Amino acid sequence: MTAKSDRARELLSDPLLQEGFEALRHKYRSAMGNPQVPDDDILELRRMLFLLDKLEVHLNQVIADGELEDFRAVEQERHTFP
Repeated sequence: MTAKSDRARELLSDPLLQEGFEALRHKYRSAMGNPQVPDDDILELRRMLFLLDKLEVHLNQVIADGELEDFRAVEQERHTFP
């Protein structure tokens, strides 16, 4: 794994960060369910929820890329038969 993918894995496994993600998701979804929230604010809440999800997806992709890089390095080191 690369240092970047190791760090991404650490972040995603951090209970404080996970708690933060869940708290924000809950806050945004609760506000979206409030009929007194204006449509413009609902749109902004959807954007923030979308970005939060994109951040999590990106961190998972960094981890996957690091695992793929490791796999490729191992494959290059393997001896092939003549």
